[in-house]
Amino acid sequence: MLTFLDTTTLSFYISFLGVIGMISMKSYEIRSGRRFWISKITDKTNSLVSKVYSYVQKFISFLNRKSAIALIQWIAYYILSWARETYIWAHKKAHAHPPSKKVIDMVRGRGEIKEMGVHHFF
Repeated sequence: MLTFLDTTTLSFYISFLGVIGMISMKSYEIRSGRRFWISKITDKTNSLVSKVYSYVQKFISFLNRKSAIALIQWIAYYILSWARETYIWAHKKAHAHPPSKKVIDMVRGRGEIKEMGVHHFF
């Protein structure tokens, strides 16, 4: 018996009764041609509600776009700062040893030319 008094089950029953009530009210309006007071209120406030809904939808989409851009910038900042720190660490480590400094200078095209060798263009 206590399973029927659960909060989710109770809210389902209440919403089900609300749907049944709206359907029966609308069917009575269609058959009789008379409108209930709630239908008159909804006709008057429909444009206001649609404007507010449109404004909220635009605000949320702007907020999501702005948040997404900020999140991407935050991720890029931390990834690039980590890559820069790693590069600086590797650069200092490589320049700490003279043989690796010669290799780095050789790759970059710096250093002494002791022999005049053959140059290839291909």
